[in-house]
Amino acid sequence: MIQKTVIIVCRNESLEDFNQIARRAHRLDSTVAVIPISEHLHSSLIAKPLLNLPMLVIFLCNPPDKEFHLAGKLAVEEISKIKEYEHFKKNHISCLPIEPFKFGMSLDSSIYGELVVLKPQTIQSTGKDINMIPTNLIPTLKLEDFPEDHLIRRDQYYVQKFVYTGDKPEHYRVLVFLDTVLYIRKNESIFDYPNLNDGLKSSLSRTVGSNYPRHRKHSMANDHEIGQFALKVSATYTKHPIFGVDVVREKNTGTLYALETNPGGNTWHFSSNFTAKMGEDNKLRREQCLKQFNAFDRAAEALIRKAHELAK
Repeated sequence: MIQKTVIIVCRNESLEDFNQIARRAHRLDSTVAVIPISEHLHSSLIAKPLLNLPMLVIFLCNPPDKEFHLAGKLAVEEISKIKEYEHFKKNHISCLPIEPFKFGMSLDSSIYGELVVLKPQTIQSTGKDINMIPTNLIPTLKLEDFPEDHLIRRDQYYVQKFVYTGDKPEHYRVLVFLDTVLYIRKNESIFDYPNLNDGLKSSLSRTVGSNYPRHRKHSMANDHEIGQFALKVSATYTKHPIFGVDVVREKNTGTLYALETNPGGNTWHFSSNFTAKMGEDNKLRREQCLKQFNAFDRAAEALIRKAHELAK
């Protein structure tokens, strides 16, 4: 007999994934009804008997302000990198200093070190035009120093402390769903770091982004330390269901740093339109990410656990 209801509002391209997860959840606990819904939620889409049961609504996209306000609710949310950095510091998560870049600004090298990274604020996830430069050159930068097609001509930028990750730029993406790691993926650039002796022009024409499509290598990383760190980071948020936690490991010390958590929801890359546009082998990526930790089984287990914890 059904005793609790979980509603998952997901992107249309991910609906079949969550239908599969719902079937797995039913086999685990038939007292919980898991109902995936595409894009937008309205009470008319739910059978009336289920509306009277304790309910948890999980918005992986399009969270409304008032709909189902009496139910337990977890929802994605866009958070700026600056607010995220403040959140990390408040919760004692190791992270890298960051602030908006402005031409003519100066930085304290005791905080930022000898090298910093310039990165776009809004045109993200492309890996393009992320540049490493000496901290002491920041006050000297002018717009004309950048290539004509550089994103800084179309976007505002951040400046962030640089961390050396090895011979090539690399980072880890950990998908955390309902306090559960679904996969850990390592991304490594195919390019070496720029040689600073080649001058500023060379540095500003070379990206150090390790998420540059078609210019990176992927591998699954069964790295317990990375996974536990991502869980520690995501646990500092209590109202969000999903995170794409990006982590870097400093080569010389082994220290882990949180770059960002991507709590806005566009991180379900098993079947996202975003990854489909990248021109990479997304079928292989999906298979690898599903198999690493049996992702959909883990997701089903997490849904049942959260239903009993939060449905009301």
